Amino acid sequence: MNPQDFRTSPAYREGKHKLASIRWMLFFVVAVQTVVTLAVTVVSSFMETPPPVYLQMLLIELLAYLLPLSLYAKENRLLTVREAREQFGLKGFRKSLIPWVILAGCGCQFVMVLLNLPLNLLLAESDGYIPTTLWELCLAIPVLALVPAVFEEFLLRGIVHGIMANYNTRAALIFTTVMFALLHGNPAGIPGYLFLGMILVLLLRRTGSLYACMLFHLSCNITALLVSYFSSSLMTFPILTIQLFIFGTLGAIAGWTVITSMTKRPHPRLFLDTSEFLGQSFINLPILLCLFSILLTLIF
Repeated sequence: MNPQDFRTSPAYREGKHKLASIRWMLFFVVAVQTVVTLAVTVVSSFMETPPPVYLQMLLIELLAYLLPLSLYAKENRLLTVREAREQFGLKGFRKSLIPWVILAGCGCQFVMVLLNLPLNLLLAESDGYIPTTLWELCLAIPVLALVPAVFEEFLLRGIVHGIMANYNTRAALIFTTVMFALLHGNPAGIPGYLFLGMILVLLLRRTGSLYACMLFHLSCNITALLVSYFSSSLMTFPILTIQLFIFGTLGAIAGWTVITSMTKRPHPRLFLDTSEFLGQSFINLPILLCLFSILLTLIF
């Protein structure tokens, strides 16, 4: 089907509503995240002993993702369970890929750190929460590693990419990757988040499973927490740190090489022109409001 015929098809007319829904959902995620973050900050300032950072972040994550996702689910009840699994990639993947997904996910964190290094030095800023005790690390892993891995993957690679890929897979990859980086609200971490977002989309297409993305994302997040926890010790052993990053990077390359060798490259869907669809995806009221909110958050 050529792009002109696709535009006049019933599937495209029905899909325009879904595209509008995911754009407004992204705006509500940013809006709720901003409001809840501000509320938590204000309330904590009046407390003699503010709650731990990981609990504050858990509250922000849950509200920022659960509320918009609930609204989206309420508005789009046309999907059956079977259709939802196919549309959003909620199906299993080959068990033999599990160790390689974990290896690539752990190694990806070291690649991200290296990619972020120039901006970290330029801005004199780094991204990441640093647990101060072993008990705090254990509590932070389910809160700051598992919860984001589940919610962020279901939102971006599941719903957003799942809907957009019906029209143009290249535009879906670019849009979800850019929004994934911007939603983290950290300029110093943008190169790393862009890399992670791109790899996660490619992994989704290779495996067809959102669960593979969640496992990869979880492994990456856990590695980030472990590196942060041991960062003070690593600074005293520079040779060990260099070796760790070398092996981590090699692990990412090895894991991804095996994944690509065991999976097939899917055919792209290009029912709509890539540049035109990307323009429509970024230049619309909800996404512009979303980008404006992110910019205000970074400034203030």
